[in-house]
Amino acid sequence: MTLVDRYGNPIASGYGDLREAIAQRDASLELLSERLAELELAMDDDGWLPLDGWTAVEFSRDGLDRLIRLARLSYLKNPLINHAVSIQAHYVFGQGVNVRGKRDLVNDAIQTFWDDRGNRKSLTRQQALTMKEVELQVAGNVALSLFPSRVSGRVKIRTVPIEEIREVIRNPDDAQEPWFYKRVWRERRLNNGVFQEPVQRTAYYPDWGFRPRRMPGTLDGNPIHWGSPIYHVKVGGFDSWAFGVPEVYSALDWARAVKEDLEDYLTIRKALARFVWRLKTPGGAAGVAAAKDRLGTTVGSGSYLETNPPPLAGSTFIGAQEQRDPVTGRTIAGVDMEPIRTAGATPSLNEGRRVGLMVAAGTGIPETMLFGDADVGNLATAKTLDRPTELQMMNRQALWRDVFNDLADFVIDSSVRSTRGVLKGSIVRDQETEEEIVTLAADDTNEDPELRGEPMDRQVDIDFPALLERDIGARIDAIVTAATLDGKSKARTIDDKNLVKMLLTALGEDDVDEMVETIMSVAEEQETEQATRASEDRTQAEATERLAEAVHDLREAVRPVFPNAA
Repeated sequence: MTLVDRYGNPIASGYGDLREAIAQRDASLELLSERLAELELAMDDDGWLPLDGWTAVEFSRDGLDRLIRLARLSYLKNPLINHAVSIQAHYVFGQGVNVRGKRDLVNDAIQTFWDDRGNRKSLTRQQALTMKEVELQVAGNVALSLFPSRVSGRVKIRTVPIEEIREVIRNPDDAQEPWFYKRVWRERRLNNGVFQEPVQRTAYYPDWGFRPRRMPGTLDGNPIHWGSPIYHVKVGGFDSWAFGVPEVYSALDWARAVKEDLEDYLTIRKALARFVWRLKTPGGAAGVAAAKDRLGTTVGSGSYLETNPPPLAGSTFIGAQEQRDPVTGRTIAGVDMEPIRTAGATPSLNEGRRVGLMVAAGTGIPETMLFGDADVGNLATAKTLDRPTELQMMNRQALWRDVFNDLADFVIDSSVRSTRGVLKGSIVRDQETEEEIVTLAADDTNEDPELRGEPMDRQVDIDFPALLERDIGARIDAIVTAATLDGKSKARTIDDKNLVKMLLTALGEDDVDEMVETIMSVAEEQETEQATRASEDRTQAEATERLAEAVHDLREAVRPVFPNAA
């Protein structure tokens, strides 16, 4: 039944009833949508909803929003979730990361991007890197917006809140290839010194690797911002899903259970502490009332001062001893007061340990690190990691290494595409895949004669310091062995620059690039001085030899004239 069928002709009956009915239906629809989103997270198997034609099942976008909000609040409020996330973030980026291009021109472009003030706030400085790792664990997604300059080729990077990315439009023939990201946000602009009311806006952003031959200006009537593509990092969930899922999702319920278990334990402790002493007094109800009056407070009984304060700690209670009535012969009970015994009444605090172990299993952080329990930890566990945890940290570092490699490729390509970039090269579009292939110009400065004239190497080295302190000595020994082949002299297997870089990285130095340049410049100066000194020594030796030869020739020449000359 339509609204017209129910309420008749709106022209005849007026618009009031029709508008009211529409408003009621909209309110009911909104309420129903909210309830469905809540039910998604309340159900286990029934909480999965089809999202699109590419995937079989996936969280709906509204359900994912609620899950991300829950994970964020748990990170802020629940110590176990906060500590587990922080431990991994500190292991991954606690010692920083070193990024350097193999060739000087490539490194110049990379360091310009890495040292940009805005980029440092968004991604590249220590705090920003740590917070990005926290965001990835808690939200399951990180969206980075890239802004390349068409003139200089420099790239600026900013973060887009994942809550604003509402949809991922992918290649219909390849679910692994994202094309566009639909962003919906509320924007509040300043007009003549006055903030306007927030306005909802919608726009599409291309994926960082999507550069079609034809670039339309709009999609579904909304603008496409080709100049600021999105780089999307996702974890959790499955590979075919459009969005990631918070990695702490599996531990949230158990972390809440630990919290509730400890609250119950403290509640029992508080209840048992409410009554400290047990007092027995004769006289029935009259005796109980008399004891109550004697022990009760005097505040509010006409006085503002407490004239019957509780005894101090260590006080002595003195009561009457049991005695026999001389007339009746009956035993008269004395006043007896004894402390409440709570031994065995309070549940053990360690009974909920199994619940805490589920949090450790859900986050991948060992119990010794998650709870900081000295009873189950020792010096060895403080300086080592069990193999699964070590691999977990190394795997996350490998993920970020891939991210930095992709960003470096984008920076290099942007420099080539610009009009005044530090890098030059050519851009060719593959006829089959329609993909743009950027090739750097010939490298005429390469020290290797065989590589001169070949395209410049665009390789970027990304190094993380060793996870464990115990690896430092072993790593240095391995580097020395590789460089000398145990011959204790350079075997020319590793060039000096890379050897210095590897040693400084193994030692955990912060600014490896700057130290390498300083050390190498000093080494070059010393080599130059040694070469100059050796050349001067050779020249002096040659001059001395020539002088000796001249003297000898002179002696031979004058010998016939002066036969007695020495």
